Amino acid sequence: MSETPATFTDPATIDALSHTVRESGGALGPQTALWRAMFGLERWFFVARGSMPDVGPLVGTVDEVPCLLAFTTGARAREFALANGFSEEQANQVLAVPSDNILALCDQLAEHGVKRVVVDQGVLGFFAPLEQLRPIHDFIDQHPPQG
Repeated sequence: MSETPATFTDPATIDALSHTVRESGGALGPQTALWRAMFGLERWFFVARGSMPDVGPLVGTVDEVPCLLAFTTGARAREFALANGFSEEQANQVLAVPSDNILALCDQLAEHGVKRVVVDQGVLGFFAPLEQLRPIHDFIDQHPPQG
């Protein structure tokens, strides 16, 4: 008996949904679809900081708020790093975290004062407060997509 392969969100879908959210003025339906798609990614990507075995994701400051900088693709994480003064070697250090582990990572960072997750900073730049990420996830789980 074969297992049905998991289907994951195409990162290009995130771009389209982010645009829809902006056009809607942040309406609940489009925001729900956007975050459902984010949690549907196979992995979230981060610019890696530190060295083995103490590697973690880059935390930056956006609008004077400490933020976890997440990316929908490894290429976007790398491009962000290069655009922000990282060396070629540093920019190639991309951390890929399975979506199943994102909430735990965010909870851990929130305990250390990180306030938001910002997705595709410099390209899309949408965000959520880290303290709201788990409730967003729970809401999505409780409200399956319609149609």
